Amino acid sequence: MNLKRVVAAVAAVAMLAAGCGADEMAVRPFEEVQASDLVFENDPTFPDRGIFRVTTTEPMICAIVWGETEALGKFNNSLDMNGTGIVQHDVFLPGAEPGVTYFYRVQGSTPDGVLYQSDLMTFTLPERSGDTDGAMVDHGENLALGATVADVSSEFSASWGAANAIDGDLATEWSSAGDGDESYLTIDLGTPADVAGLEFLTRTMADGTATTTSYTVTVDDGDTYGPFPAGNPADPMFTEVSFTGQVLRFDVVDSTGGNTGAIEIRVFAPNGG
Repeated sequence: MNLKRVVAAVAAVAMLAAGCGADEMAVRPFEEVQASDLVFENDPTFPDRGIFRVTTTEPMICAIVWGETEALGKFNNSLDMNGTGIVQHDVFLPGAEPGVTYFYRVQGSTPDGVLYQSDLMTFTLPERSGDTDGAMVDHGENLALGATVADVSSEFSASWGAANAIDGDLATEWSSAGDGDESYLTIDLGTPADVAGLEFLTRTMADGTATTTSYTVTVDDGDTYGPFPAGNPADPMFTEVSFTGQVLRFDVVDSTGGNTGAIEIRVFAPNGG
């Protein structure tokens, strides 16, 4: 998958549709290729992120342009696109908050070059219910923030590099190149350190693939601990452990397959350590 090529192609569709009149480009109503309802829902794994879903009657390069005003300003497309178009479009909407009304258009192109665009419409994500902050776990600093990557099973691209899993930024991710349950990432803390807890925040695709459900950690090529449940930004699944080590290898044990990886891997020192 050449993600840059896909994004560029969809961006070109957006600019053509926005910059030219319907008569010039013969832009067709999106309803002509729409095979399902336009669905907007909260992402259960990531607070303040929505998911847009629609099925089309034929493969398309498709995107949603949206924002808090009619000027729109935000642009997202499915990361599943491979340059030839898809029919099931599952698109993350970063920054979409429950209860806020957003304007949007859906637009795209079929392989024959015909452009399709919806009317300007609005969506509002439902308010979340039953969310709890949970008890704060008593632990020390995240040692992974000062670590380096020693080894990795693979990287989808430079933009999805392994270092993204230990940079403290939830907006970046490490993605393997289709390793599934064979994914692993080894980090070097720089010096032996006492470890009191772990968190493995799995990356996931909007269609549920690439989700890690459990992992192990091997310390200095010796003892292996786990498997432990993987978490996500909404529920990090802090796991208490007790060991001393410097080089830690995290192995995916179970997943939904595909480009598995991690948003963040956290290694916590004991409280006060």
